[in-house]
Amino acid sequence: MKNILLIRRDNIGDMVCTTPLIEGIKRTWPDVKLTVLVNKVAQDVALNNPYIDELYVYKKSKHREKGESALKVYLQRLKIFFALRKTTFDMTILANPVPCKYSLRLATMAGAKKIIGAGTNPAELTIPLAKEDFNGAHQVEHTFTYLTKLAPSAVAIPEVNVYLSPQEKGEAEKRLADKIPQDARVYGIHISSRSVKRRWPVESYAQIIEKILQDPKAHVLLFWSPQGALDPNDVGDSARMQSLLQQVNSPRAIAYPTSSIRELIAGLDRCEQVLCSDGGQMHITAALHKKQVVFFGDTNAAAWHPWSGQYAILQSASGDCADISVDEAWAAWQKLQAAS
Repeated sequence: MKNILLIRRDNIGDMVCTTPLIEGIKRTWPDVKLTVLVNKVAQDVALNNPYIDELYVYKKSKHREKGESALKVYLQRLKIFFALRKTTFDMTILANPVPCKYSLRLATMAGAKKIIGAGTNPAELTIPLAKEDFNGAHQVEHTFTYLTKLAPSAVAIPEVNVYLSPQEKGEAEKRLADKIPQDARVYGIHISSRSVKRRWPVESYAQIIEKILQDPKAHVLLFWSPQGALDPNDVGDSARMQSLLQQVNSPRAIAYPTSSIRELIAGLDRCEQVLCSDGGQMHITAALHKKQVVFFGDTNAAAWHPWSGQYAILQSASGDCADISVDEAWAAWQKLQAAS
């Protein structure tokens, strides 16, 4: 093969779980040109990936900027597909491990002739994969199945990875230079989840931060999502963070606002261990190979647990993270911290 197009139109966690497939393709066919098409939400996960030869980013209409017209978005998308059509791809991979008519439509717009994807219709897919064809229980294993179907021999599944530039690392270090001494132990806490069931109470976060800060060398970076919650009446995570800072009231608990996923990646990279809810931040932390304690709510942990790095999952019988006690979380935190 000379040219492969990979399409993944999902969000941050899904894209992180696709990075082993991307690496696996290039390790199997080092000379192939791998072109990847993603949506704007997931582009920050794909940036700087050394296994991607060419990255195209399209924008969904619902993600357009304030004042940006839908027509402009569609015209930009057309330019991308005109560019893609200049290449004859030996194979196009619809990396969603479930049928996705939108990914198929994107492949068609890109001029794809040979397509492997989830589905059962051979008229639409050159290599259709039914639900039972996908390997394993985890999203990474499901996604990696595409390579196992194409590769001439068995391929081990790599870790998940995201890649920072030296400049991004330097900016994060500079941002904290006057707040964190060289010999500090830096931990991260991300309080956000758009799902209420995956959201741990602010008061509980405050209590565990106080426990962490009993170590005089400990510093805690506090992260939250600027996107808000699914409920339009929710007070929002910025308000929750202000409440948390008031409750903790320590210069060693440091708010780390982020305006992009790249900034979040760089901030989490400074931490040796993280406490967060299941979601994009968890997958990013895994892709940085950090230790993490994760609140899982009613999520299927077998399918979505961190693929890389050491981790502990906290999940209550009710499926509500609010039912997990501070003592349970602290015990898991300490056990993971002590692990080599």
